[in-house]
Amino acid sequence: RCMRATVRAPLIAIVLLTATPVSRQLPSVAGNPRAQGVLSRTKAGQALIDLGVAACGTNPDIFRTYQGYGDINHLEYAASSIYHAFQTSVRRSVGSLTLGFAYTYSHSIDDSSDRFDGSFVDSFNPGANRASSNFDQRHILNLSYVWDLPFFKSPGFANKVLGGWQFSGITTFQTGTPYSAVVSTDNAGVANGLGSAARPDLVGDPRSGIVQQFVEGFGPAFGNAAAFAEPRGLTFGTASRNILNNPRRTNFDWALFKRFTIKEQVGFEFRAEAFNVFNHTQWGNIAGDSGSAGGVGNNTLGSNGFLHVSSAHNARILQLGAKFFF
Repeated sequence: RCMRATVRAPLIAIVLLTATPVSRQLPSVAGNPRAQGVLSRTKAGQALIDLGVAACGTNPDIFRTYQGYGDINHLEYAASSIYHAFQTSVRRSVGSLTLGFAYTYSHSIDDSSDRFDGSFVDSFNPGANRASSNFDQRHILNLSYVWDLPFFKSPGFANKVLGGWQFSGITTFQTGTPYSAVVSTDNAGVANGLGSAARPDLVGDPRSGIVQQFVEGFGPAFGNAAAFAEPRGLTFGTASRNILNNPRRTNFDWALFKRFTIKEQVGFEFRAEAFNVFNHTQWGNIAGDSGSAGGVGNNTLGSNGFLHVSSAHNARILQLGAKFFF
């Protein structure tokens, strides 16, 4: 896996790097960027530079190590990940009915989920980005079934016209992928050219106490907006990466088909299929970084519709099909 980050000189790229941040340049601790990140907060001069970049429109390029350069991109295979899972599947036939069951309970954890993951905020502390992977889905359950309908089995005209039908379907239950709450401003004043600017401060439980309020053009909320606040000045915020989850999904797809045999190698097949057969609303993703299913981006603190859904998967789809084989 690859991870992206932003660094200052000395250029000790951890992974994909860009825009050497201005708040990490302290000659007294040269060669130790993480120490630079800690000590920069104790230096009044550096804090003023950060404040200027964050709030006053100061040009950050004049404070970078390599004068005349803005973003410096570098890619290195250095991300860390771990995956644990319990997986089981069962297949059973009972008469003319065949059933399949598959379930996965898993947890994927990393500090970067793929080559284009821009979910980091602090380039000198990639460990702070360690959380559930962007594509993590804790529960995935699939049920499949194929049933040769036991009607009009006796040979004859009724069997040819009304018999031989087969019913099949797939039912899916899965939890949503994770995403982060973010703020749109460079709150820390480090002028990262890549990644999230900052995250909010966490002041409550984002998964409980959810208040449903009507917001024009949006669906229900799937997070507690009151659990987040603007981050303290010149910080990256205290909310961790991928702290929330997109809506779960439940889906039923069915099919009914019959094969009409004209002679041994010639025939005709008719199919009737229904996707999302119960026309159940399946909300789309609120947000998500690269490596997940993505989303519409309603995860910016203070934006209209913060933590609300504004999209949905397809409504019921019905289709008929025919196939002639020879």
